Amino acid sequence: MPAPGEGKISCQLTAGRLFQTISSAYPLKIISPKAVANTPASSEEEPQQLQPAVSYILSYGGGIVHGDQIHVDVSVGSGCALLLLTQGSTKVYRHRAGRPPSYLKNDRNDAKFDIHQTYQTMIVDVEPGALLCLLPDPVTCFKGALYNQRQAVRLHDCSSSLVLLDWMTSGRMSRGERWDFAKYFSVNIVALGTPREKLRREQWMDGSQILVRDALLLQQPSESSEGSGAVQGSGGHGSFAQRLDKVDAFAFLLILGPAASRISKMFVEEHRVHRIKAFKMNRTREDEEGIWWSVSE
Repeated sequence: MPAPGEGKISCQLTAGRLFQTISSAYPLKIISPKAVANTPASSEEEPQQLQPAVSYILSYGGGIVHGDQIHVDVSVGSGCALLLLTQGSTKVYRHRAGRPPSYLKNDRNDAKFDIHQTYQTMIVDVEPGALLCLLPDPVTCFKGALYNQRQAVRLHDCSSSLVLLDWMTSGRMSRGERWDFAKYFSVNIVALGTPREKLRREQWMDGSQILVRDALLLQQPSESSEGSGAVQGSGGHGSFAQRLDKVDAFAFLLILGPAASRISKMFVEEHRVHRIKAFKMNRTREDEEGIWWSVSE
């Protein structure tokens, strides 16, 4: 039986049929509706079609609460295309004083994590000729939230493919919360040929080839070293709301591998026409374009 907050998703192709297995424990919930059957390739020039699978990663109560430690292991077998989604934005509720409930206790993480913060970790294994599309809705941190996220992906070889979207919003804007959370920390690492046990032990540089390492840390300057999560509102000098006044979301999209080559080419061609423009502080919100974006090859 999985420990609290732990889950596993595995899809494998056996004798031409797709077999998917899932498991999860409170407060994590995983559901896998039946995916639409694939269609044969229209010509010899078309890439071989993959068997599709879909899983939704959810949490009871519609969000992640103080003290949650979510850990998901994902394995995508050769010939499979796994789409991972959520049923809405990942809501991270505000930090509350005191210890989290005892039923959330995970002995494996006691010495590793601060129990006063919230953690979500995903370890992914993509076999040769497989595709993973990790396309969740954005993370929305409530006022005072302390959130940490790590996504580690192993590609077996150059025939493994990945589409990974990591994005977050400024908060509950309808409630007047813009950049009022205490901490948001997200790390994405993609390695080529790294043994799975090294992924779990975070031994990234031990004989492995790191393709991508991306990190984003947004932390309120008023947060104490003990992680109290206290936030002095959004109007103070040097606050997130002032420094990021023109921004309401950040997004990172990673596209790798032959199965996703058409998508990556589309973005490159689009970027040649609409390149990133300079950020002009004297613009009013009504005059701004909706998105600032760039492409790196």
